[in-house]
Formats: sequence, structure tokens, C-alpha cells
Amino acid sequence: MDSTREEVENVVFQALASRERREILRIIHSTEKGATYTEVLGELGLTTGNLNYHLKQLEGLVQRDSDRCYALTPLGEKAYSVLSTSASDGGYGDYLNAARLNQSRGVHPTVTRLILGGIAFDIFILLIWGYMGYIIYTEGGPWVVWPILFVLITMGIFALIWLIRALATAPEFVRRLERRLGVTR
Repeated sequence: MDSTREEVENVVFQALASRERREILRIIHSTEKGATYTEVLGELGLTTGNLNYHLKQLEGLVQRDSDRCYALTPLGEKAYSVLSTSASDGGYGDYLNAARLNQSRGVHPTVTRLILGGIAFDIFILLIWGYMGYIIYTEGGPWVVWPILFVLITMGIFALIWLIRALATAPEFVRRLERRLGVTR
């Protein structure tokens, strides 16, 4: 039973983590007959690709009926209930400020800056190696240097690709890293 509750919490909070998905839940809940794809698209002003992505992320919380209208499932109603409860004004001003301040000091911004620094450093090193290759080519150099330079540049390019991919998925990357280090579950 505990694992089911935890799974429901994970699904609900993952859905509520995105502003767009929260708005989709609000739009669908606000209509009695359900909201059509076009209505949701018009209210949010998203591209169709973005809307399709968010609707895919909300599978299990929203469903489309035979009239092609989206409605909330019981799990979607639970997510909306959490959303509407949190939206009530409860005089949370000081608590919200403290939470915002502490959340901004999390690991994610630091790791993102480190990855950006790694990308800049890798580009700098690649430029140096490229310049060395240019000098060796124009001035003439020992043939032994070419394979070494080729290997170094190839490794630098793969490192750059890895860093860019890590930056694109920084939140997930940080969570995986924290789990490996034993910081979180």
C-alpha cells in the first residue's frame, strides 16, 4: 500500500511540476463537458508539439472521450485537488519567500554553472588543439603528432557532446548524480 501511495505522489507532483501542465489541468477542470484539443491549444498559446508533449506527460490524469474532449481521470481530479488547495491564499508570504530562497540555493544551479564552465573550458582546449594542428600543418611537424592530435580532438569533441547533453538534462542529471552519491533516494 505504501508503494502505491508513493507512486501516486510521484505521478501527481511530476505532473504539477510544469506550469503548462498545471494550466492544462485547470482548463480541463473548468469545463463541464471537457475541453477539446483546440480549446486547450487556444488558451495556452503553445505550439502543437509542446501541447502534445504535455498531454503525453498527463496520460493517466487526463483522458479523451468519444467526442474527442479531454476530461480529468480520478487521478487527474486528485492532482487538481492538490493544485486548487495550494492556490488558496493562506497568508504564506514569509514561508514562500523562505522556501524560494532555499530552493534557489539547491544543487541544480551549481551543477548547471559547473557544466557551463566545463563546456567553455572544453571549447577553449579544442581551439588550442585546432590551432596547434594549423601550426603543425603550415610549418611542418613530425608525423607522430598527427595521430595524437586526432585522438585529443576526438576526445574533446565527445566530451563537449556529453557536456551539452548533460546541460540539456541538468535536472535529471543532478537527480541521478545525487542518487549515486547517496545524497537523496
